[in-house]
Amino acid sequence: NLFGFDVEVVVEAFKRVGKRAKVDFRPWKRIVAMARSGTTVAMLSCGKTTGREEYINYSDPISTATRTYVASGDYSGSIPQSLENIKGLKILVVSGYAAEKELIAANIKYEPIIDDASALRILLKRDFDLFYTTREFVEYIAGGLGFSGDFQYFDTGKQIPYHLCFSKKWPNSVELHKLFNKGLAEIRADGTYDAIHARYK
Repeated sequence: NLFGFDVEVVVEAFKRVGKRAKVDFRPWKRIVAMARSGTTVAMLSCGKTTGREEYINYSDPISTATRTYVASGDYSGSIPQSLENIKGLKILVVSGYAAEKELIAANIKYEPIIDDASALRILLKRDFDLFYTTREFVEYIAGGLGFSGDFQYFDTGKQIPYHLCFSKKWPNSVELHKLFNKGLAEIRADGTYDAIHARYK
């Protein structure tokens, strides 16, 4: 089974420095709250947003993702060229994601959703136009749900770097942060990183 390339990269990078990583899947808002309080060592994967540096340290980038608008296969509305173009449309976004902050900053109304899988299901069954998110992860999720051919993607061209984000309140967080970056550099250098990503293409 494939678990997502960011997950595999994190597990392998920690393995290189003698650490065993365990990844739990939970609603994003809960993960953010745990990172704030120091009840998890890190959150995966997260982009840089204003305010996060108050409670987390960013690892070196572990991947990049393409910001996109996802629509159902039978969507025949206008193709968005910018955030301004989606004003007036019915938009889904995962609550707590960087994408949500972009919509807030642009003063765009949207429906907050708990996770990507829920957004995809809603897009297929209810009267919504677009899901604002990142393409690579959503394509992976859609494949796992058996929805691979059911969506259209309208990419913005914007590439988002993603990181492993270490809670500043976790014991030994600074040491773990340094060790992870060391392991990540090693798997990039010897081809393991590229081999992991190749399995998802």
